[in-house]
Amino acid sequence: MRNKLISSLAGVVFSFAASGLAVAADMPVKAPPAAPAPVPTWTGFYGGIEFGGAWSDEAVNYSANDPASAGFLNGTIFPGQQPMPTSYRIPQSGAVGGFEAGYNWQAGSNWLLGIETDFSFAGMNGHASATSSVGSGFTVTTTAEQSTDWYGTIRGRAGWLATPNLLLFGSGGFAYGRVADSANFQGGFFGFATIGGFSLSCPAIAVCMAGASSAIRTGWTAGGGLEWLLDQHWSAKVEYQFVDLGSETVRVTAFAVAPNAPGAALASFNAAFHDRFNVVRLGLNYHF
Repeated sequence: MRNKLISSLAGVVFSFAASGLAVAADMPVKAPPAAPAPVPTWTGFYGGIEFGGAWSDEAVNYSANDPASAGFLNGTIFPGQQPMPTSYRIPQSGAVGGFEAGYNWQAGSNWLLGIETDFSFAGMNGHASATSSVGSGFTVTTTAEQSTDWYGTIRGRAGWLATPNLLLFGSGGFAYGRVADSANFQGGFFGFATIGGFSLSCPAIAVCMAGASSAIRTGWTAGGGLEWLLDQHWSAKVEYQFVDLGSETVRVTAFAVAPNAPGAALASFNAAFHDRFNVVRLGLNYHF
């Protein structure tokens, strides 16, 4: 009897244990908690491309170097001539595009400091003219032209993170670029003049005075924009820059003296340019 009782109890215990295992096997398994998403960081090196457009509307200003050029500018060198405009604006525009690279330091969760350099090819150019009447349907004309072949900058950046992925920044620093400025004078009739030992000769409807300068110039730049961190490796931005490469004065000199003034000096006047422009561009960067 005792053995039978023990056997019966063992059977009951086994049945309950088997039922418990079966129920446990049917229960869903709880997944482990997901790892938190990594907080994006801006710190590190980056490099990429940028492209956009540039424009300016700077003035050219003319001034005399001698009595003959003064007479030309104030309208007394040719009979019946009106005074020449001594200042007018030169609209200049074109596409820009190139490369950039830099390094960011993220300070805490909301601030960023960095340094950035860029180099852009530029297709900016523009020209403008002013005409003065000499009477009897004849005119004299000055023409000025500006162009920018390329430019680059080295800038500091400082920004505020509106969100972990959105940066509002300002930047400023050193700028350099190759610019060209030129001006000329064209007579609409055959004429020549000599005043105070300075002379010029203008064949009909031909350029008879000209000057040009082309050089790598340096200056400064400032601007700002927005940049979005798309993921841990890519960002896109929109940016404005103002670039000032200084001023240049071009000497516009006569090609020849009047036929009846041998030994006279060539008349000339100055054309003063400001080489500065605005840029709006987009950028795409890879963060290492």
